Amino acid sequence: MVECTTFADDIKFKGGAYQSGWHFIDTPFLDEGGKISDYNFTMDAHNVTEAIGGLVSWFNKDEGYENSYEYEQITTHGLKTHTEADSLSTAMRLLLHYAGDVHQPLHATSRVDHEYPAGDRGGNSFPVPSKEGAKNLHSVWDSVAYEFVGHEVLPFTAATWEVNGADAKRLADKYPIGAEGNNLNPNDWAADSFKISESFVYADIKEGEDLPADYLTKAQELAEKQIVLGGTRLANLLMSLKLSDTTSAEEIESFLQ
Repeated sequence: MVECTTFADDIKFKGGAYQSGWHFIDTPFLDEGGKISDYNFTMDAHNVTEAIGGLVSWFNKDEGYENSYEYEQITTHGLKTHTEADSLSTAMRLLLHYAGDVHQPLHATSRVDHEYPAGDRGGNSFPVPSKEGAKNLHSVWDSVAYEFVGHEVLPFTAATWEVNGADAKRLADKYPIGAEGNNLNPNDWAADSFKISESFVYADIKEGEDLPADYLTKAQELAEKQIVLGGTRLANLLMSLKLSDTTSAEEIESFLQ
């Protein structure tokens, strides 16, 4: 299940471009003030909060679930021989990934100002000196302020499982999550992430310059907590799905095979 979480990224250039826009929601951050109509900014037609909602509705077999954009796209882009259960296997992999994405502040934000009137693509257009493969603000936050750099090699080795397990326990012990972990509304998740961007992510830093040490310390703390919060919410979301009532045991077993 853990190894499945990179699937949504892995397929972007292998027939999975249809879901590239589902990884984020570019809520505009007007760092120079004004109003959004002053800029050439357009929200994406589909985003991560809609995608999570559509996938959850599909798993729960809510009335009209087959009319969602997510259902249509996933089933259309599957192999001709795929059944709905096969498509649900893809849907589960995507859900695991998107729940993590939406808790990364720059997956929920796009800075909009005179320099970037159409948005800075969640910090992807904010260059910083390359370090450990991270060369823009978005990638710095993806790496948890350089704490987790590079890309995992699949399948995991025994040593990788041990390291990841130790990291997960360390972070969970460091950031105990209370009632906020029970909030299963992806719109609230995105709003929480946006608040971090609005209050901290872009504060007192400049494009093309090294990020200050105190900034990286605080960024790492915020990102670590978001990992634990996102993981807690994902766990609670998975436990809330009505799979046992709507899906056969064989289908459930096949989701992550």
